[in-house]
Amino acid sequence: MNRFITFCLLLFVSMGMWARGERQTVVFDVDIHCQGCIDKIEKNIAFERGVKDMECNLDDKTVTITFDPAKTDVPHLQAAFAKIKKIAKVHMDNEDAPTEPNDNVDAQSGASISQSTDY
Repeated sequence: MNRFITFCLLLFVSMGMWARGERQTVVFDVDIHCQGCIDKIEKNIAFERGVKDMECNLDDKTVTITFDPAKTDVPHLQAAFAKIKKIAKVHMDNEDAPTEPNDNVDAQSGASISQSTDY
């Protein structure tokens, strides 16, 4: 009987770890001015569906969010920032940054711009 209880307990714990699933982390550049901005972000974004962990950095003006991709995604997180009047752009590491600006990409939205060659 004792072995059966131990087996059930181990099965339950392992199922809980399996159900946890994959997590993704994204770093946003956000215009953070003060501790009040951080408090506002923490009170609102931390409770968005799928958010598992969040860290705000006032010096770098970044917010790092770990989330469950089955419950949310980057556009939904950006929309959550927009609700509190903050623009969140996906942070680009210095190593990944393009060396020259790309004229075919909109600087504000990151969307591709098609250019017509009709003269």
